[in-house]
Amino acid sequence: MKTNKTTTILSLILLTGLTITSCKNSTTQTQEDQEGVTQITQEQEDNNKSESSAYSLEEDLSGKVQILTEEQFMQKITAIDDPKGFQYLGKTPAIVDFYADWCRPCVALSPIMEDLAEKYKGKLIIYKVNVDKAKNLATVFNIQSIPTLMFFKVNNQPGQMVGAPQKSQLERKIQEFIK
Repeated sequence: MKTNKTTTILSLILLTGLTITSCKNSTTQTQEDQEGVTQITQEQEDNNKSESSAYSLEEDLSGKVQILTEEQFMQKITAIDDPKGFQYLGKTPAIVDFYADWCRPCVALSPIMEDLAEKYKGKLIIYKVNVDKAKNLATVFNIQSIPTLMFFKVNNQPGQMVGAPQKSQLERKIQEFIK
């Protein structure tokens, strides 16, 4: 009877050890699989970055307002973590309109921005960034009120205008800005 009890206990210990080892091997395999996926994803991301970097150097001077995502903003406008500050990546001066779809002054400003984009085609690019979809950018640029217009120019730190200006007021600002 004592031998049966001892055999049962040893069997249980052996089975427990095998189960733990089996689970550990399964976890290791899963981690290896995940690392393989991560490497593929990283490789694809690197390819996408090199493709998008070449694309971001080309500016759209069509006179149309362009909507940017956070990622596109960082490719076309400026890196947000540059220790030298916000260095504009484009060649043509740009205005970035930080807006939201629910904001009435933003909606009222939209046709004015479209008119000005057409009027200053080739001399100025107008971009729009939805703060509800780009919360990180809104935080970095301390956007507390919308619409907020940011003015980007080569070798200058960005300027800012808060609120929805009259078309004539904005046009004067643009003429000073693109000189």
